[in-house]
Amino acid sequence: MLNKQQKGRLILIGIALIFFVPIFISWYLVFFSNYKDGVKTINHGALISPIIQLGQIEMKSISDDASYVHDGTWMLMFVENDQCEDECKKNLYSMRQIRLALGKDQDKLERLIITKKQLHWEPYRVDYAGQKYIDPSMKFFNKILKASEGANDLNSGSVYLIDPYGNLMMQYPKDTDPKGIIKDIERLIRNAR
Repeated sequence: MLNKQQKGRLILIGIALIFFVPIFISWYLVFFSNYKDGVKTINHGALISPIIQLGQIEMKSISDDASYVHDGTWMLMFVENDQCEDECKKNLYSMRQIRLALGKDQDKLERLIITKKQLHWEPYRVDYAGQKYIDPSMKFFNKILKASEGANDLNSGSVYLIDPYGNLMMQYPKDTDPKGIIKDIERLIRNAR
């Protein structure tokens, strides 16, 4: 038979075990087991590893050809090799719609197109106001292409995500569902607060 003091000790040990056993189990699972193998991530794009540092990005606006510097916002980017035709227009439209879908957080996302030819943006000024671009006439053009040489398929029509610090960090393959990109950006913006 247990006396009061022994019962009190057992209750105290039981309460301590309720709190510490889950900590020890999770510690074991994280550091000494392979439970994470085969677990699918929730992001819709592919993380670029290692992250490519682009630094301070200098660009111009399609709206008025004014110069801008990346100001600490998230940025969607794609590269266009030729004239801006069907696929290019589709990407411009998708990026605009993704930004608008963010609602109150749309000011935390910029859109950038890198063109390998100097294009005339006059026909796009109304529909794609606020869209930024970099072309061969700008001094930052060669710097951004050289810095991003490590990114696979940079010329394939993929859409890329640049973080607020100027790091090229995620790639969305051609024909990725824009809803997935929106979910990723919303999650990143929410977690960056």
